[in-house]
Amino acid sequence: MSTRVTLIGHYPPPYGGVATLMAQMESALGAAGIPVTVWNLGHGTPAGENVVDFDDANRAHEVWQLWRALAGSEADVFHVLSSSYRSFWMASVCLVLAGFTRRKMVVSFVGGAFAEFVGSLRGAKRSFARFALSKASVLLPCNEEIERAVGMLAPGTPMRRISNTFPFDAGAAGPLPEDVERFVGSRTPVVSTTGAASEEYDLVGAVRGIAGLRERHPDVGFVVVMTRYGNSAYEEELERVIEEEGLSGHVLVARDIPSFVALLARSDAFLRSTLVDGDSMSVREALSLGLPTVASDTPFRPEGVILYRKGEVPDMIVKLEGALAGGRADGADAREEADANLEALVGIYDDVARRN
Repeated sequence: MSTRVTLIGHYPPPYGGVATLMAQMESALGAAGIPVTVWNLGHGTPAGENVVDFDDANRAHEVWQLWRALAGSEADVFHVLSSSYRSFWMASVCLVLAGFTRRKMVVSFVGGAFAEFVGSLRGAKRSFARFALSKASVLLPCNEEIERAVGMLAPGTPMRRISNTFPFDAGAAGPLPEDVERFVGSRTPVVSTTGAASEEYDLVGAVRGIAGLRERHPDVGFVVVMTRYGNSAYEEELERVIEEEGLSGHVLVARDIPSFVALLARSDAFLRSTLVDGDSMSVREALSLGLPTVASDTPFRPEGVILYRKGEVPDMIVKLEGALAGGRADGADAREEADANLEALVGIYDDVARRN
């Protein structure tokens, strides 16, 4: 009998980031014959026979719900995805509850600022985090930096690095929203990106880069898929720059696209303009599709990415020009890594489930 797994964390909607990673993991595990249940700790209330939503508005009630759910679950392994300050502490609580209920739990750590956050923990917070992580069966950092930071916090706890990519069926991607479909059908080439309205994503710089492309590509289109995080002041600045650069008909800001892969499939290039980043899932998706992928030179970019000097728009434009001229690749290496990650993850689950 296959190992039964429960994934715990943010699940879409809203779409983006770790929620999309969780949905991709669910799909890949299901295709591999692994029974999967999802415990959603996020802000949305997704429907699904295998999805259980928890009360994120009342923390005490949420913890009580988790305790009851852990005590009554028939899953063999529980897998928590942690990407932020809040989700780290929720993962820590889950680990403590798993200890009380004698459940086996693994934890994934993702996110560009995660290592810095873990390294900043002091006093009682650090002691509690160290105690909680000691209850994990396996810790799964997504890159070297997080691996070092978590390793210093939880020495002796088994650890295995797994990047943020798992197999997905691009052919199963749903349709684009009508406004996005109309836009990509009316522009060429199409460049896509995703991020939040905040400085670390440098979407303003990305818009200025698209403005520079218009010299050779007067019909260029740029789709920005905005996540729910960020601030209104930066979003207002982004709108101002779009107007200032004369790009009102060339830039579409969209939200909650159910399948980012569907957009990537209709794009000619993907741009990741972040000033700080982790192991970006959107970069991994683009590479798996063979899409020319231009990204800032932050650490932990995978093989195949065309790098530009972060924050430097002229260099971004040059690299985008080259990417558009080069066309698509086959994406085989990226897909092989995704397959290897799935095989490794299933092996970890089976190993943890067999332990006494």
